[in-house]
Amino acid sequence: MLTSVVIPVRNAADQLLYTLFSLNLQFTDFDEYEVIVIDNASCDGLADRIERFHAHYPLQIIRFRKRMPYYYLLNTGLAKASGEVVILLSCNMIVPREFIGVHQQAHEHAGELVLLGLGTRRIYSVYEPDFSPIQQQECREWLEQYPHIKRPHTHNATVPLLEESQIAGGQLFHIGLPCPDAERRQAIRQKYGPRLAHHRSPWTLFQTQHVSSLRSTFLQAGGCKELARIEMERDLAKRLWKKGCQFQFADKLTLIKQERAIRKAREQSQTRKNRRVQ
Repeated sequence: MLTSVVIPVRNAADQLLYTLFSLNLQFTDFDEYEVIVIDNASCDGLADRIERFHAHYPLQIIRFRKRMPYYYLLNTGLAKASGEVVILLSCNMIVPREFIGVHQQAHEHAGELVLLGLGTRRIYSVYEPDFSPIQQQECREWLEQYPHIKRPHTHNATVPLLEESQIAGGQLFHIGLPCPDAERRQAIRQKYGPRLAHHRSPWTLFQTQHVSSLRSTFLQAGGCKELARIEMERDLAKRLWKKGCQFQFADKLTLIKQERAIRKAREQSQTRKNRRVQ
């Protein structure tokens, strides 16, 4: 069963290369999956760096000179995919060795299944000068706990912090920081089980940063519509649900989410939400 991994990316060369390297480490045979990178008019040297990357699997790069909306990137990936199974994956996710195999096995004996991401930990794989003050502090404190991770030699430039051996050794999965969204999803999994039995709206858990289904299922549902990202995800997921798809958590997988600089407005919004919860 050929699997296609579709990864949209914009200006995240360092994070993407770590992601692509983790896909080099899969237990699955390299001729059983392909990776399609959709480069959304990046201007950080991503194109040249990917050309120098040695992928063990078929790697296809689709580049746009002009920035395109997110839904268009995903539809392009679905159109170009050769696999029976399509995994939509964020460019800043480091995946475990069993990643492709778990997705393939889930779809081999299922009908119209949507496999949802569940476990995620966070790390600072790349130092970015645009980190918010909160991210700066968290990054500094995290690095102090793990002296074997490199320190940024400057605070004025983007600096990769990981060695490939640290990804290959699997130690990142043990030192990652908690991910609030993943903790919420774990609580839902504990209440409803991995198959989300009796959950009235499992489509609300659909996120394109880690999800898979059959390519034919995505296409028969009509693909992604011209909407903002969150609205587009909900719209597609609801159409898949109405089509009769079974939503299920990828119970055996934990991914590593690489922190990226966030906009100040987004951080202020999160702070307000936290205050309301308290």
